[in-house]
Amino acid sequence: MGTYYRERAEQYDSLYSAPERQRDLASLKRWVAHHTVRRSVLEIAAGTGFWTQAAAARATAITATDLNTATLTIAAKRRLGPHVTLLEADAYALPKFACRFETGMAHLWWSHVDLQRARRFLLHFASRLQPGGELLMIDQLYLEGYSTPAFRRDRAGNRYELRTLENGHVFQIVKNYPTRAELQAIVGDVCKEVRITCLTYFWALRARVRG
Repeated sequence: MGTYYRERAEQYDSLYSAPERQRDLASLKRWVAHHTVRRSVLEIAAGTGFWTQAAAARATAITATDLNTATLTIAAKRRLGPHVTLLEADAYALPKFACRFETGMAHLWWSHVDLQRARRFLLHFASRLQPGGELLMIDQLYLEGYSTPAFRRDRAGNRYELRTLENGHVFQIVKNYPTRAELQAIVGDVCKEVRITCLTYFWALRARVRG
């Protein structure tokens, strides 16, 4: 997965350029901005900083992490402001920070978390947030005839897709599409007040970390 996103860095933002997605994206950027006002934010899998930029205008401070320096280099070109720190870090092995954050963001990441590690990842991420802190997640909905079909599934139920990059390299990546009930169940095990909103192409989740 790390190699895939490193090689895809320069073409990653094409995801956000599809005309049919613009209404959803505009709504979701407002949603992110609204829920990060005057908040300290920890973002994982920040990628090229698309969602970081949506939060940066009104957040107090953001630490945006990603496994790849290639995507963070692109994020740095967005001129996010001195209150935004870009940090190379593994989402499954986050560093210890000086203090806990008020809000955690993980956008377009949950679909890549294999089912066996989902709860462990959530607990780890939540440990870097304040009790009662807010978790924000956005990811894609599966749309028949629009989304990439599955290449295979493993014994744990993880779904895989084949992705071909512009350089011709082919990757097999985890891409899960949880139902609302599945999301509610697993996130509800770690958080409370789980709220899920489904748009046309994306879902958005907001929840509070249990104390």
